[in-house]
Amino acid sequence: MWQFDSEVAEVIQMTPSVKSFRFKIRAKNVRYRPGQFFFLTIKVHGEDAVHHFSFSSSPTDKGYIEFTKRITDSDFSQALNILKPGDWANLQGPGGVFTLSRKYFKLAFLSGGIGITPLRSMIRYIMQKDLPYDIVLLYGNTSMEEIVFREELEEFASNNPHLRVEHVLSGDNLPANWAGKTGHISPELITELVPDYRERLFYISGPPKMVIALDEQLRGLNLATEQIRRDSFTGYD
Repeated sequence: MWQFDSEVAEVIQMTPSVKSFRFKIRAKNVRYRPGQFFFLTIKVHGEDAVHHFSFSSSPTDKGYIEFTKRITDSDFSQALNILKPGDWANLQGPGGVFTLSRKYFKLAFLSGGIGITPLRSMIRYIMQKDLPYDIVLLYGNTSMEEIVFREELEEFASNNPHLRVEHVLSGDNLPANWAGKTGHISPELITELVPDYRERLFYISGPPKMVIALDEQLRGLNLATEQIRRDSFTGYD
């Protein structure tokens, strides 16, 4: 485990409701695996407050740690929303076992909304290290404007034949030229877009209700327990 005082290096507006927060690494031997999480302490109404966040950065990103969050009405989220470069923070980690398999190299990622963050950490790591994984990502959002990391994911996919990104939109006001899938991720969509699903290890990441529902649907497709890994993002249902 590591722990150190840090400061905000950069705040990036990713979508109308989502921001990425980068913090300077102020210690030696700060290691983590893509998909893990860390604890962040900031000031909320003048008092220390702690919350855990999945890394959206990759261990290959040097000099900073990043997480990405949808801004909500909670006190912690509103305190994050006003953070600016130079503001104090304390970081401690890493934790979690929602990490890349070293046994299975054919993966399927099912994500909704801000649940993309640990999967983006994994994808970025795989792409930057040129690792021999084969990935299909099914990523659900309400609108095209709220697809986090859209340009980066599509650039990775266009440059690597072993990454396929499928967007699924469920909102009412879809663009007239939208050619992707609509509705919600379902068993029918999984079998259509991931025809070799029986050969893959599945990672599910998103709001708890979505994660539970997709876990049940995958089991309904007769996938074994060891073929399914889950990561729930509370507060977004």
